[in-house]
This record gives sequence, structure tokens and C-alpha cells, in this order.
Amino acid sequence: AAAESVLELGVGAGRVAQALAADGLEVVGLDRDGGLLELARCNAPGVELVHADMRDFDLGRRFDRVLIPYNGLYCLLRPEDLRDCLRCARAHLKDGGLLVFDGYSAELFHAEAEGDGSEDAPGLVRTVDALGTSWDVFEHSRWDRAEQRIDAVYTHVPRDGRPAVSATIPQRYVLADELEALLASCGLDLVVLHGSWDQEAFDLDSRLLIATATPRTARA
Repeated sequence: AAAESVLELGVGAGRVAQALAADGLEVVGLDRDGGLLELARCNAPGVELVHADMRDFDLGRRFDRVLIPYNGLYCLLRPEDLRDCLRCARAHLKDGGLLVFDGYSAELFHAEAEGDGSEDAPGLVRTVDALGTSWDVFEHSRWDRAEQRIDAVYTHVPRDGRPAVSATIPQRYVLADELEALLASCGLDLVVLHGSWDQEAFDLDSRLLIATATPRTARA
């Protein structure tokens, strides 16, 4: 609302960017994965796409909004990577602009789960049809509490006897009590923290962590 230009970091295949462009917004999408950008060119034809790393980029312009959706920040595995990304986002915001990012809430399991360095058992999450057969998709994760690190492992087992295919998605999650100081160190102020897309206030039982921040100079 009330925005004309949007920069999406981690645009992927263009799912979010396409919806924003359809609403008449000027949208720029950035990603370092060239293959995903090729998909985005098909899925989001009205979006300007940039092949770059969200930790280090300079587009020479500023935006009303910078978005990092769907756990995008969790793909940054070192604290310095996270700060570099937030500083780049800050540099590309107009005065009074907003940075918005979301991820899953890790508060409860980080505080209560036992067994640092644990690994859970694989569980079937869904079955998909592709390449002429059905595939059972199993998920399990490895967790390092001290590093706030989760490696999610997905194993696709075809029902026609072909070899299984596995892929690991490494993530480093962010905790709510870190955010204010983290954002301040990158020249940003936390405006509000929500726990759902219905804009419910964030608490320890929230499934999501949705943060909105603005450049510090804009609020001085």
C-alpha cells in the first residue's frame, strides 16, 4: 500500500514479483541463481531482473519498499552475511521507505528443544508426479542450536525404481530478540513485528516472524 516501486531480494522464479507487478507496481527482482532468473523471465515478464548477490549489490537507485520474502534471510549462513544484506537493503530504501522480511518463527524450539546437534527421522511430506512417475518426498533436518543452524534435507524417492534424489537446504534462522539491535547496526529501526499475515502481534506461539523496518534517518 502507498508504494510505487519495490525491490525484491531473492526473487527466485518470480512468484511474489509477478503478483506485485500485476498490481501496477514498478518491480525489480534480484537473485544470484541464473536458472531461477530464467524461470522468472517467463513467469514475471513485467519485472526487471538483476543477476546479483543480495549481500553485495548497488543498483544506483532507491525504492519505496525492499522485500525479502519466505525465509530469504535464512539463506545467509554467517552473521556478517546477514548484516551485509541488511546494509545493502538500507542503502536502496528511500527516506520513509520500508524493508519487510518474513521467516518461520524459531523461538519455541530454540528455547525448549533438547539435544544440540540433533537430527530427526525422515518423514513423508507429500507425493508429487514428475518425469513420468510418482515421487515420495521425505524431509528431515539437522539442527545446531549454538549456530542457529538448520539443514533441511529433502529426499525424493521415485516409485519406478530409479535412484532417489536428495537435496539439502542450509538455513540460519533469526530470533526475535536479536532483531532490534541487528537492524540498528545496519542503519534501520524496527517498526513492527507481526506473527501472522493477519498482522497479529508476534509472540512465542507465532508460526511466522514478519518484520517491518525503516531507515533510521527517516525517523529522527
